[in-house]
Amino acid sequence: MKNLIKVTIRISSDPFGYAQGAHSATICMFGLCLLLLTVNFSTSVAQQLPMHSLFVMNDLLVNPAMAGKNDYNLVKTNVRYQWVGISDAPRTFIVSANIPYNPKKVGLGGYIFSDIAGPITRTGINLAYSYHLNLGDELKLAMGLFAGMMQYKINGADILLADEEERYLFDGVETAIVPDATFGVNFYTDDYHIGASFNQLFHSKIKQDLFDKSSESFGTLTNHLYIHGGYNFEINSTWNIEPSVLVKIVSPVKPQLDFTTRLFYKEELWLGVAYRSEDAVSILLGFELQERFQIGYAYDFTTSNLKNYSSGSNEIVIGYQFKNKKKKKKKKVRQSLI
Repeated sequence: MKNLIKVTIRISSDPFGYAQGAHSATICMFGLCLLLLTVNFSTSVAQQLPMHSLFVMNDLLVNPAMAGKNDYNLVKTNVRYQWVGISDAPRTFIVSANIPYNPKKVGLGGYIFSDIAGPITRTGINLAYSYHLNLGDELKLAMGLFAGMMQYKINGADILLADEEERYLFDGVETAIVPDATFGVNFYTDDYHIGASFNQLFHSKIKQDLFDKSSESFGTLTNHLYIHGGYNFEINSTWNIEPSVLVKIVSPVKPQLDFTTRLFYKEELWLGVAYRSEDAVSILLGFELQERFQIGYAYDFTTSNLKNYSSGSNEIVIGYQFKNKKKKKKKKVRQSLI
């Protein structure tokens, strides 16, 4: 029999009194929304942002300072189905663009996303701006900013209740819109990089009316600190190896470590392994065709307690490069955290 995990809620029949009516339902629904977003269906790490096993292929999602890092335009799409076998597990869909508006100085970009977990849908857009400074000896410093908006939506009809007589508290669909921002820095050369990003800077409150200060708040978005780095080791003219690391810090839980190593053959075909602390071990593979078309795939073997219910997670990234015809071909800085 297929193992399923369902969201079951047990509350009093009217915790706020009948006088508050529909307002009580709104508070209950958004309270549940924040709770589920915080635990992200995981007992190991309380994060509100989606996981990415292939962050090495789309580093713009990790740090806005990555915008404009290369001298070509890049469009990518990420699709992730997490914890296959668990009902209503997270699904993430992303489309991103990375554009060197003024090569060597200014980068633009951004992404739109939809993150679905059971009755909760989180959609939004983040626009990126970065400025790159030459520090000498091929070392550069990039500083970037994401600015965007997110909509949180919870569908009460998709919530499984312990007592259906309490359905009136969760009837209908409730939404909330919140602003968001991320600041990032990145020191890099063609061979290595180290950087950090500070996510959900505004610590925004989730409430129905964004511009009404008296509107009821149902919780806040937690600050996330990402620290990343890596190196590109050239073994010979045919083989390269690229280890990278991403540390995610979210109070009050302990940091989570993502460590990835990829082995490249002629800079076109690659195979990798990854480890995410207290969550999964992953196998990764991908290729790049004629420095234009990119595709990568990752399969996560769950190592947390969810392994008893899930067969793993799947993620795929597809990308396309648009060359800058006005400039001569230069050595490419790979689109990975190296």
